[in-house]
Amino acid sequence: MKITILLLILISASITAFPQTTVSGRILSQDDRQPLINSTVSVYLSGTSDLVTGVITNEEGRFSISNLPAGEYDYLISYIGYESVKRQVLTGVLNKVLDLGNILMKPASMELNEVNVVGQKQVVSPALDKKSYSAESFISGSAGSALDIIKTLPGVVIDQESRIILRGSDKVAILIDGKQSSLTGFGSQKGLESIPASQIESIEIINNPSAKYDAAGMAGIVNIIFKKSAGKGFSGDFGITPGIGMLTRRKADLPTGMPSYSDNWKLTPSLNLNYKTEKLNLFWQSYLIHQRRLPNNEFTTRFYDSGDMTESQVAENRSQNHYNLKLGLDWNLTPKQTITLFGLYDYEWHIDTTRVWYFGNQDYVSPLRRWGFHESEGTGFTNVTLQHKYRFQQAGHELNSQVLFTKGWEDETYNLSQDGPSPYPVINSDKTRVLAPEYVYLVSTDYTRPLPFGRMEAGIQGKLRHMPITYTVTKDPSNTALIYDFGDWSRWDEDMAGGYMNLISEFSKFDIEAGLRGEYTSVKYRFAPNPYFNEDQYDYFSLFPNIRFTLKAGRSNKISLFYNRRIDRPGEDILRIFPKYDDPELLKIGNPSLRPQFTQNFELAHKYLWQSGSFYTSLYHKIIDDYFTRIYIQDPVHNEITIKAYENLGRAANTGIEITLDQKISAWWKVSASANMYRNTIFAHSGQIDFPEPQSYSIVKRSDAPFFTKVISQLNLPNDLRIEMTGQLFSAKNIGQGRELSRGGVDLGIKKSFLGSKLELSLAATDIFNTMGIRQEIAGEGFQVEYQNFYETQVFSLLCRYKF
Repeated sequence: MKITILLLILISASITAFPQTTVSGRILSQDDRQPLINSTVSVYLSGTSDLVTGVITNEEGRFSISNLPAGEYDYLISYIGYESVKRQVLTGVLNKVLDLGNILMKPASMELNEVNVVGQKQVVSPALDKKSYSAESFISGSAGSALDIIKTLPGVVIDQESRIILRGSDKVAILIDGKQSSLTGFGSQKGLESIPASQIESIEIINNPSAKYDAAGMAGIVNIIFKKSAGKGFSGDFGITPGIGMLTRRKADLPTGMPSYSDNWKLTPSLNLNYKTEKLNLFWQSYLIHQRRLPNNEFTTRFYDSGDMTESQVAENRSQNHYNLKLGLDWNLTPKQTITLFGLYDYEWHIDTTRVWYFGNQDYVSPLRRWGFHESEGTGFTNVTLQHKYRFQQAGHELNSQVLFTKGWEDETYNLSQDGPSPYPVINSDKTRVLAPEYVYLVSTDYTRPLPFGRMEAGIQGKLRHMPITYTVTKDPSNTALIYDFGDWSRWDEDMAGGYMNLISEFSKFDIEAGLRGEYTSVKYRFAPNPYFNEDQYDYFSLFPNIRFTLKAGRSNKISLFYNRRIDRPGEDILRIFPKYDDPELLKIGNPSLRPQFTQNFELAHKYLWQSGSFYTSLYHKIIDDYFTRIYIQDPVHNEITIKAYENLGRAANTGIEITLDQKISAWWKVSASANMYRNTIFAHSGQIDFPEPQSYSIVKRSDAPFFTKVISQLNLPNDLRIEMTGQLFSAKNIGQGRELSRGGVDLGIKKSFLGSKLELSLAATDIFNTMGIRQEIAGEGFQVEYQNFYETQVFSLLCRYKF
C-alpha cells in the first residue's frame, strides 16, 4: 500500500495545468492526542474509487498534499487499529493553502457503531474584487515603464499628470509586492514612470481591498509584483531600450523664440542578476533612464469679464537622468525561517527650461509679458529593508515581519526671469529653492493561518514620517515677481498606527470575507509665522470595515456583494504652502488646512465564465465625504493672477457600471473589451479660501455621466510573433469648476522571441496619432479659462532583452 502511495505522489507531481492548492492537516489519536505516525491519507475523486494521490504522515502526524487541481475530492484517512475517517474537500483558486487542522481518530476496538465523519466542504473560487494581469501579456507597454503597462489594462485611465484613474477617481494606492514602498511614495503614485516594465511580473487591480491592506485609496489598489528568480544557480537578463517621443505636434507653439521639445530621444539600459542556492539567494536589479521629455505643454487662454483675452504657453522642456539600484539577499536560515535584507537607491535629476510669454487679444507681435524659468531638481531616496518570514508546521501558516527605514530628498531650484515690457520690470535675480528631506520609519507584522474553511489574516503596523523643509528666496525687494512671503521653513509629521483582522470562509455554495481595520493618525504641520496661514495639528482614529459575500451559482457563475470604507489623506505635497512660479499668472499653492476624505464603497459584481472567455459586470456606488480637489479663484489683490489651490468641497457621489468581455476568437486571436460609465455628482458647496485674504467661493451642484471604453486585440502568430493593438476613448466629464473634453488614442505593440525565448525584441508605440492631450473649459469668478495640455503621449520604443 505504501509503495502505491509513493508512486501516486510521483504521478500527481505532473498535474500542473490548472490552478493548484496545497491541503494540509495533522492526524492525532482521540484518546491521548498523540500523533499517528505513518497514517495513510488517500485522495479520491469525489464519489468515485479513482485514486488521485496520497501521502504518509511524518513523525508529528502531519501531512501536506500539493499540486491539486481545482475540483472535489474525498480524503480517506486510515491507520491500523483505528476507525477510518473520510472528509470531502473542494479546492480551487482563491486560497493556495487549506488546513484541515487536527483530525482525531478513534481506536477501532471501541464498541461503537460505524463511524463516518464528513467534514465541511472547502470551495475556492475566483475573487471578483481582484484582477491579475501578467505583464508579459500586454505588449504595447512592455518596452516602456510601469505606467505604460498599467494604462493598457482594462478599466484603467491615465490623466495628464500621469496619475492612475479607476472608476473616475485618481485616489488609487500603489503597492509593490503587496506593501507600501518608497519607490511609489509609500502608496501614492510617485515614480511609476521610472519603473521599467521589464522588471514586472504581474499587476493586480483590487477594487475592493480587504482590511489586510492599508485603508488609503478610495478607488482601490494597484499592486505591482516584481519578477523573482525561481531556478538555482546564476541567472539574469540585460536589456536596452532606445526610443523617441513627440514626433508630431498637436498645436503650434506660441512665438516665444523657445519651441517646445520634439523628436525626444530616450535610452534605458537595465541589468538584473541573480544567484540562488539551497540556502542563499543574492539579487541585483538596476536600470538607468536618460531622456528628453515634454511632461507639460500647457496652453492657457483666459477670457475676462472686461472683454480682454490673454494667451500663454508653458512648455516644460526637460532633460532627465534617473538611476535605480536594488541589491539584497534572501537567506534560508532554517527550513522554517527566511531573512531578506535589501537596500534600494534611487536618484532622479532633471532640468526644465521654458519661456512663458503672454499675448493679449491675439496680438502675437508685442507680448504683454515675457517670463521664463530654469528649474533644476534632484529627487531620490535610500532605503534599507529587513524582512523575516517564519513558517509554522502547517503549510501556509506564516508570520511575516518587516522593518524599513527610508531617507528621501528633494532639492528644487527655480531661477526666474522677466524681460518686460512695461509695466513689468526686468527681473534677473528672482530665485527660489526648496530642500525637502523625508525620513520614514515603518514596522509591520502580518500573520496568516489556514483554516479548514478558508484562512485568517491579522497584522499590525506603525509608520512615522517626518519632513523638515527649508525654503530660500533670493530677490531684489524693489524689483521682484515674488510678491508673497511665506517664511523660510516648515515641518510636517504624520504618525500612524494600525491593526487588522480578516477572515475568509468558503463553502460549497457561497463564501464570506469580513474584516476590520483600525488606524490612528496624528498630523502636525508647522511653519514660520506668516500672515496667510496658521499652523495645523490634529489626530483621529477611524475604523475601516470590509465585507464580501459571494454566491456560487455553478462553477462558472459567481455573484458578489461588497462593502468597504476607505480614506484618502492629503500628503505634504498638496499641503505645502510654498508656491510654484513656473507661470507667474497662475499661482499653484497648497492648503495646510486640508482634511482627509472618507469614502464608502458599495458594489454588486457578476462574472460568467465559459471555455473560451468570460463576461464581468459590476454595479458600484461611492459616497465621498469631505471630497477634496483643486479649485481656481482670482487673486483679489493682484487681479492678473489666478490662484490654483486644494479645498475640501463637502460631499460627492459616484455611481457606475463597469463591464469587461474577454473572448478567444480562435487559437491565435484574442479580444478584450471593457467599458465604464458612471454618474459623478458634486454637490453644491460654499467655502472660504484664506489666501491671500479671506475670499468666498461657491460650487453649484453639477452632475454628468461620462464613460470610457477600451478594446485590446491580441494576435499570437507562428514563430513566436505577437501583435497587440489597443484603442481607447474617453468621453467629456465634469471637473471641479468646469468640464474636461473627450479624447482617445491608439497603441501598438509587436513582440518577437529568438534563441529559444532567450532573446526578446519588443516594439511599443503609444498614442500613435498623438490624440491623448487634455482639453478643459473652466469657469471662475470674473473669468473663463480654456486649458489645453498637449504633453508628450506619443512615444515609440524598441526593447532588446537577453536572458541568461
